Parts: sequence; structure tokens; C-alpha cells
Amino acid sequence: MTTKLLLLTLAIGVVLLAAFAADSNEKTHKLTSISPQKMADSLHAVIAADRQAYAELIVQRLVTDEQRLPSCEDWRQAHGLPVHAQMLRTASQNIQKGGAEFSYTLRSLWPINQNYGPQTQVEQTGLEQVAQHPQENFYAEEELGGRSYFTAIYADRATLSSCVECHNQNARSPRHDFKLNDVMGAIVVRIPLEF
Repeated sequence: MTTKLLLLTLAIGVVLLAAFAADSNEKTHKLTSISPQKMADSLHAVIAADRQAYAELIVQRLVTDEQRLPSCEDWRQAHGLPVHAQMLRTASQNIQKGGAEFSYTLRSLWPINQNYGPQTQVEQTGLEQVAQHPQENFYAEEELGGRSYFTAIYADRATLSSCVECHNQNARSPRHDFKLNDVMGAIVVRIPLEF
């Protein structure tokens, strides 16, 4: 009887040791690289969430719903709020000042400010693609200034009435017929492929 108990205990010990060893192998696996697409998608998720939070929690409430402040390009002089695009650009510039290797910006086929229209052939093609198929992101590699980049382009939709009203009422806007959920442009994320 004692031999059987000893063999059973030994068998249970071996099974537990094997299970522990297998479990510890899984925990020691570390991510050593991330694809440029996964990195771009992750960055876009954060950028888009911050942009939407500003639009919903600040602009929509204070400008449109409660009409407490204006949101305009000359927001400092008007004692108002920056438009959504200015917030995104300011954040992007601050990240660049901090030494980030990646960049992001807003681009549009119908920009209010012509400086934010497509600047490269990849941007032109990507903007056209996401305007036609907003559920599909556009990915390409391009060379800029002698450096290779992975460029990802994501549709930027008019998610709130404040977006639509601002663009449709701006005299410099090339379009005045935007509707809620229309693609107004795109967020372009660039990740260097060479360091």
C-alpha cells in the first residue's frame, strides 16, 4: 500500500512539475518586435480616442450644446476653444519636440487650409481610398527626404454636429454639404522604417 501511495504521489508530482514548466515557458515569452502596421494602428487608436474625447466632452458641450464659447481658428483672440484640427496638430508638434520618431497629421481632399491637403502621392491615393471605402485603412511605404516610411491613412469622419457645422459654415471650405458620419479627411500616421 505504501509503495502505491508513493508511486501515486510521485506521478502527481511529475504532472504538476510538467504543468509548472509549461506554464513558466509561456510567461517567459517576450514580444521582441512589432509590425509597422500594428504600431500605426495602435497609435491611431490613441489619437482617434483623444480627438473624439475633445470633440465630445469639450467642443460639442461648450460650443454647440451650451453655446458658452466659440470654437474657431483664432481662438486666442476670440477667448474660445481651438478647433479639433488645431488640437491634433498641437499635440503632434509637441510629440515631435519630444523627439518622437513617428509623426501624424490631418489631411483632406477638401481642406479649409490648403496646407493640409495631400502632400505626397501616397497621401493623395490614400485619401481617395478612405473617402470611397472608409471602413478600410490604407497602408503603403514611401520615401521622404531619403528615408523610408510606413504610412497609414485612416478615415476621419464627422462624428458630431459641431464638425459638420464648422466645415459647412466656413467660407474657405471647398465643401458646404457635409453630413454627420461623412468622411471629411484622414489621419495620416508615419513610422520610419530606417533608424
